[in-house]
Amino acid sequence: MSPPELLRSAADVTPDWLTGALRGAGALAEGPRVVSFETEPVGTGQMADTTRFSLVYDAPGAGPASVVGKFASADEQSRATGLALRAYEIEIRFYREVAARVAARVPSAYVAEVEPETGWFTLLLQDVVGAAQGDQIAACTPDVAAAVLDEMAGLHAPCWEAPDLAGLEWLNRATPESDGLLCMLVSSLLPGFLERYEDTLAPDHREVCRLFAEHLPAYLHLRSGPRTASHGDFRLDNLLFQPGNPRPVVVDWQTVAWAGASYDVAYFIGGCLSAEDRRAHEDDLLAHYHDALCRRGVRDYSLQQLRADVRRDTFGGVLMAIVAAMVVQRTERGDLMFLTSTTRHAQHALDADAPALLLAAR
Repeated sequence: MSPPELLRSAADVTPDWLTGALRGAGALAEGPRVVSFETEPVGTGQMADTTRFSLVYDAPGAGPASVVGKFASADEQSRATGLALRAYEIEIRFYREVAARVAARVPSAYVAEVEPETGWFTLLLQDVVGAAQGDQIAACTPDVAAAVLDEMAGLHAPCWEAPDLAGLEWLNRATPESDGLLCMLVSSLLPGFLERYEDTLAPDHREVCRLFAEHLPAYLHLRSGPRTASHGDFRLDNLLFQPGNPRPVVVDWQTVAWAGASYDVAYFIGGCLSAEDRRAHEDDLLAHYHDALCRRGVRDYSLQQLRADVRRDTFGGVLMAIVAAMVVQRTERGDLMFLTSTTRHAQHALDADAPALLLAAR
């Protein structure tokens, strides 16, 4: 069966298209059809538009009660950013080429189609029924963090140093040229970022941002160690929690890359816990994650190395905040989220004395 037609928005979805998509994925038998549906927006993502479709069949119960569709953002700035960063292509290719490999909970994809040249894409996903999205701004408890790190190990361990994944150009995107472009991008965006949050970002946190941008080449040079499939934006807003199940479902794979596992670890611990909880529980959480890696077969990565790598990658969240805040559609919640994230990640870097690493690497 040929793949379903690529659609640009939820407004283009029809009952016939949904019928064909679900049949093609084996989620709906021949015969029954989708006859109507209702829609509602889902999530708070700024790079794409996500919609839940509640389905009505001519044979009740013939297929899933609901599905989730994800499309390129209707906002021109956000969509242009998604195209320039290849974010839409990357997410589609993750679902098509990597998702089946990982042990983390990931929604099933019924349709995953993209036009890399234009950025338009259609992603039709399993709806995680009854799930609640995590809240980056509110943070989480250490117990929830431990469960999330278990799931993170389920992503990292099956992909650990896998030669076939390392050979995927869309996944292994780091090159000297891309590093140079990143440095120029951060330098150009930092003044506007600091001006936007001048009245709300603490002086020492602004200084962390300045120092990081100035020494970004040193940070990129310090990257070392084993590689795996790294989510790149592993935070509470990209996790779905179902009542009675401690394992979150991981979504939003637009930034997945071939990188060190420590980036995800530092990004989550630094950005999704309050500073007080992080200070009290970080050592135990790192040991918990390392144990989970080892249980899944990783043998060449010591806890000592993980701690050193996380110290370096405390800057990863600072990098993401500076870039993401300035290249997507600005919203009130987005401003609060980026401010909260920058504050937590900059304080994490200060607590770890990570600026000393950059100064020593000059």
